[in-house]
Amino acid sequence: MLNELVSNKILIVEDSILNARITADTLNMYGYRTEVVRTGEEAVEQVCSGQRPDLVLMDIELGNGMSGIDAALKIHIRCNIPIIFLTANACKRITEQIKSVTAYGYVTKSTNPYVLLSAVDMALTRWRAEQGLELYRCIVEESLNEIYVFHRDTLKFIAVNRIARDNLGYTMEELHKMTPLDIKPEMERRSFKGLLAPLVGGEQEGAMFHTVQRRKDGSLYPVEVHLQLLKAQGEEAYLALIINLTERRAMEQELREREGVLSAITDSVHDAIIMIDKRGRVVFWNPATEQLLGYAPAEILGQDLHQLFLLNRELRQKHEQAFRQFQATGQGSLMGKNTELKCRRKDGQEIYVEVSLSAVRIKDDWHAVGILRDISERKKMEDQLYRLSITDPLTEVYNRRYFSNKLNEEIERTRRTGRTFSLVMLDLDHFKSVNDRFGHAVGDSVLKTIASAIRSRIRTTDILARWGGEEFTILLPETQENKAACLAEELRTNIGSLVIPEVGQVTASFGITEYVPSDTVDTIILRADRMTYEAKSFGRNCIRCSGQGERTSNS
Repeated sequence: MLNELVSNKILIVEDSILNARITADTLNMYGYRTEVVRTGEEAVEQVCSGQRPDLVLMDIELGNGMSGIDAALKIHIRCNIPIIFLTANACKRITEQIKSVTAYGYVTKSTNPYVLLSAVDMALTRWRAEQGLELYRCIVEESLNEIYVFHRDTLKFIAVNRIARDNLGYTMEELHKMTPLDIKPEMERRSFKGLLAPLVGGEQEGAMFHTVQRRKDGSLYPVEVHLQLLKAQGEEAYLALIINLTERRAMEQELREREGVLSAITDSVHDAIIMIDKRGRVVFWNPATEQLLGYAPAEILGQDLHQLFLLNRELRQKHEQAFRQFQATGQGSLMGKNTELKCRRKDGQEIYVEVSLSAVRIKDDWHAVGILRDISERKKMEDQLYRLSITDPLTEVYNRRYFSNKLNEEIERTRRTGRTFSLVMLDLDHFKSVNDRFGHAVGDSVLKTIASAIRSRIRTTDILARWGGEEFTILLPETQENKAACLAEELRTNIGSLVIPEVGQVTASFGITEYVPSDTVDTIILRADRMTYEAKSFGRNCIRCSGQGERTSNS
């Protein structure tokens, strides 16, 4: 045992230099570190400094100044340290003084060195044990959970910690006369013994259950009880760790209420709400989503949302790539933005939706929340408005503004690619007389008939527009002037052969031109218009080409 104490420091308080040296040599021989002071004042100062010893050997009679008894009293006020007194006279008066100051005893100065060493060893061992017991007492007493120790047979409380006493409202004297059954109104002795039986029989190391405890004032609070049977020195007792569930139950109730509010909101909103997890699988699907897309939650939860609803394969791949970035960072190009997508309902109908995406982190994983709105009607209206903005309401062919924009685009494309295009302009002959003779309603019918005849003949890549009252223009991409002239001749013949009710036959004059590198929208339109005017001048019902310099007619 002595070899285990080699690091202990002993402060020797002795006014006799010889006695101090003998005592120090004895202790040093057995591995103790020693320091000597000659007065009680020095002892108090040394002990209360930053280099305090592990034990003090204190001479009772120190000559002038503070006595050993007074020094020990001052030391005990300031710190907890074991003190053994050294005395040459162990009379009753001296021993009574020692008892009033310390429980670590004394040794006489003339004692055998082994008696001194034994006293020091026992004092240090006892002090460490007391410190350990004090630590355990503090841990139990200051625990934030209620701790009870009760007898195995009588069930009476042996110890109850501070928080339990404060919560229950009982003193320890009152609790010593009580058992767990006195504070657990739901239980009776037989059922409680039944819970303890597996612990007594060694079938279980512990037991856990929920109940309520009753305070001294009669109020109840919910608890979680953890029980185990302790055995020490042939004695057995039960340890109960009690967790007060009042706050937890309140939080659970608040959480249920919040979930109820959230559920009511998500169930009643008109917008569809979808949540997907880190794998892109659906984990939330509100009633509005079921109504929008036709799938019940049981059909869709756990499914890959991208595979189900993104129709375009290229678009789906882009979304899956963006989702991989989202999985790692919670960020993405679509986060916090509104995106328009086309998706397919369960019944196969394709609809347009507007999706607003946001990110939420749950258990260290990113989840995406999407709010969907059906914008099919809005898209339909937008398409209608767009068509109205680019078409002539009477003939339903493109209008002049749209044609000018497409002509400008074609000029830019031709400059990049070198592939030419031609422009055909036609003006109905003597159309004013049709309006004057038959009225504007008949004139409108003529215009619609002519527009329909032209549209049925040209290519889908060609662009037909009503340029003005009875004027039409045709943009022919990747078409040389001679090919345009052939088409114009066919159209001239077809128009001339039409028999229009009330009117009979009508004719048209055509102007044709091909793009030249210096052209702008205005120059090429002006040239086609000039060719049309020339066709009118040459007797109408004919074609005039800017590059060919010749006329074609039906006469």
